[in-house]
This record gives sequence, structure tokens and C-alpha cells, in this order.
Amino acid sequence: MIGLGVTGVAGYARPAPRDPAREQSARAGVLGVGDQSAHSPGVAGFGEIGVIGSGSLCGVHGRGETGVRGETLFSEGVYGVARATGAGVVGESKDGPGVLASSRTDAGLRAQSVTDVGGVFSSGNGAQIELTPLLADDPDVTVRLPAAGRLGQLAALSDDGSTCRLYLCVQAPENAPAHWAEIQLGPPVEGGPQ
Repeated sequence: MIGLGVTGVAGYARPAPRDPAREQSARAGVLGVGDQSAHSPGVAGFGEIGVIGSGSLCGVHGRGETGVRGETLFSEGVYGVARATGAGVVGESKDGPGVLASSRTDAGLRAQSVTDVGGVFSSGNGAQIELTPLLADDPDVTVRLPAAGRLGQLAALSDDGSTCRLYLCVQAPENAPAHWAEIQLGPPVEGGPQ
């Protein structure tokens, strides 16, 4: 089937009504419209590869409350691959975080490289890295270091919410609490305009 016109082919999932104005404004080869009340998708793709998008500027452009959403059980929800020097995934935001990563039981974010550093952090005016200190549940109790730790982990602790100290995990024996060494820093220096 070949469709010609401002929008070549338009398909609607029942009971979504036809919208000629949307067909004119979309100017797409194929327009698929789902029904919000039935939570039906506008376009559904199935197979080893459900949907392939190819374009000179962008292969797939998603726009909505969530622009693009990927779901899976045991693999990657979204997988980005750059064949040369480009970035596999880019996150950009005007006023929010560029990338938000979280996990219930594993690391919230993992980054690695075969030959270079695992991560590079930069900021135009602020600190490059921020560690949110662990706080005691009771303000009258001194916060304790984590019992579980891996070699190389850093832990920032604060007893009063206004000062903190920094520790490095130096021993991580099996079936025993981790050992931490406090990182000795120089005297505090006030920040501000030069």
C-alpha cells in the first residue's frame, strides 16, 4: 500500500476519532493515533526488531510526558551505540539533571572504560562532585560507618548536618565488617569570589 499526500497513511486505534487537522500538521509518511481511554498505542512494532527508525537528523524522535521509554525484564531498557566517536547516550536538561539514574538493589550508575578513566566530571562554577553525607537517625547519636563496603569506596559522614568527614574503604573482608580510614584534609578554606 502506498499513500500520497501531506500525511501518506493515517491509522487510528478504535475508538479514537479521526483528526484531519492532526493529519495535516503531522506531515508524516505514516501517522498512528492511539486511544487514551483504552491506553492503546498509536504504533506497535513486533519481531526481533520491533521498530527501525532512520533519518539524516534523528532516527527516532519521541515527544510527550516521557519522550522515549524502554522496558525490559533482564536486559537494557534503552541501549545506545555509537559506531565511531559519538556518545552512545546523551542526556540534556535546561533546569533539571541531565541524566537521572537510580536502582533499588544495585548501583544507581555504572561507568567504565577499557583504556581511559571511568568518569570525567566538570562544572563551570560549582564543585565537580558532590557526596551526600550519611546522617544519624538520632541527632544525639554519632553516625556510624557502613558495615558493608568495597575497596575504594568513599563515604562522607555528618553528625550535625553542617560539617562532615570523609572515609576510604581500605579493607573488605568476607563475612566481616568493612574497615574504613579517615582521609585527613587540610584546614578549611572559605569559598567565594576571588
